[in-house]
Amino acid sequence: MKYNDLDDKDYEDKSFEAEGQTINYKTSTVEPVKQDFINLNEADKEFIDYCLGDADDLLKTLNDKNRSNYTAKDLDELLFRWNNKKYDFKYFEEAQFVNAVGAAFGNLLNRELKTIWSVISDEYGTDYACISTGEFNYQLFPFSSAWKAIEQNREDSLNAIVMIVKKNIENNSNYKK
Repeated sequence: MKYNDLDDKDYEDKSFEAEGQTINYKTSTVEPVKQDFINLNEADKEFIDYCLGDADDLLKTLNDKNRSNYTAKDLDELLFRWNNKKYDFKYFEEAQFVNAVGAAFGNLLNRELKTIWSVISDEYGTDYACISTGEFNYQLFPFSSAWKAIEQNREDSLNAIVMIVKKNIENNSNYKK
């Protein structure tokens, strides 16, 4: 089955407990898709750096947060504020806000999960991604994750993504032993 053909019935609901909370998520298996992995060019790097500058401004609205000490929960708080109290960010257009959170989320993924920025192109389009560099193979799409959190009014979704990846790495590490 292809990704675009999935319906709600094609997903399996799962959950686990971590850090005192229940993480709910859905899984499904789809056919492999040919992907091209493209290194960032200078324009890509400049775009991400520009977005991280905006992220610094957003993080300053949280107590004592900046580009070096924020968490996925902090980014989820920014998304919650956007969806529920837009006046907090009156100088940000939606695309600018989402790009700032997406770049910050990618930066966090690189820091916490040891991923690297890449561009992935496939039949569904081209997007920035953070890809694994270790023994486990995974791809995360921070800009798309931020967009979906806004569009679907998801709460705590960025932190859940980090927790799910960490849990999968832990489970696969235990399986290999």
